[in-house]
Amino acid sequence: MKNFNKKAFAIFLMAISTISVAFAQGYGVTVFGTDIISKEEVVKNCKDELQTLKTLYDSDRDAYKTKKVKLESKLLTLGDFAYANVRLFKSYTNDYDFIIDYVETKEAKTRLNYRTIHTKHFDDPDGLIAKWQEYEELSYQLFKDGEINDYSCPVIHCLWSFNHPKLEPYLEAINKYAPKHKDELINILNTSESADQRASAAFLLAHAEMSNEELLQTLMPSIRDAESSVRNNSMRVIYYITRAFPDMKFNISKIIDALDFPSFTDRNKALVILRSIPLDNLKKEDAKRLAEILIEILEKKDAHNYKNAHTVIKKWSQKNYGEDDIESWKKWAESNY
Repeated sequence: MKNFNKKAFAIFLMAISTISVAFAQGYGVTVFGTDIISKEEVVKNCKDELQTLKTLYDSDRDAYKTKKVKLESKLLTLGDFAYANVRLFKSYTNDYDFIIDYVETKEAKTRLNYRTIHTKHFDDPDGLIAKWQEYEELSYQLFKDGEINDYSCPVIHCLWSFNHPKLEPYLEAINKYAPKHKDELINILNTSESADQRASAAFLLAHAEMSNEELLQTLMPSIRDAESSVRNNSMRVIYYITRAFPDMKFNISKIIDALDFPSFTDRNKALVILRSIPLDNLKKEDAKRLAEILIEILEKKDAHNYKNAHTVIKKWSQKNYGEDDIESWKKWAESNY
């Protein structure tokens, strides 16, 4: 009982400390991928830059992007790092959270292990990619304005659906030209010099009249694309496929690899895929890696990801430990893997 009380009190103090720091700053901070530097040290060294980014986020996105790059360069100097990325989230309740993703130099070969592609230039077939990008912008604005009420989707994956008079013409055009240019879209996904084209192709292929098995296998290699938006879009479509067909066979090890990639969105999309599929027959080395990463996400309170990580580890383990009960999760992992 004494040990339990000490443990509970320690968790309470940690929570109070985190809340107090976030309240004083006006934003939360998560540092992921390293133990070399803590979030408190990041705030101490970069408080002015973080506050500036928070201010610019709503007022000047171009200046925000410039300052973001400068802050990432500074973050690399705070330890032996090969990669640093800053992402700021603003919730619907106007809460701000910074995600600082790091890759230590000693882990760069595994955590930055992207595929090499020999890129080439592609023209936009029938203006299809431009049409998709127009749809993305317009549908997001309509969503923000509360004008989309029906989110049903005519294909395996949609963003904000097409159920609005302003969006229906886009569905007609995309459904007409995506099947016609299926092979070219696959080539664009795999070899376009434009990351924006590759990212759009991942979404457009959901309209290309492919079987779900073919679409899944087509998208899987792009999980290792060097551009995070391409990885994100590919895994998003894969998630919709696995959610609809959870017993479909594919290489789960590749999803666990993506969970350890450096971007917050990599972890986010890998988690929702893992949440949707059976995890009963993992190879021992995959299970060990998965347990370690899930526990790190829980321990670091990885912003919006830790609740998904808790869902995955509970479903997988058939245990009901709380999201803050890190010691119990570590003991479970050690006893099983």
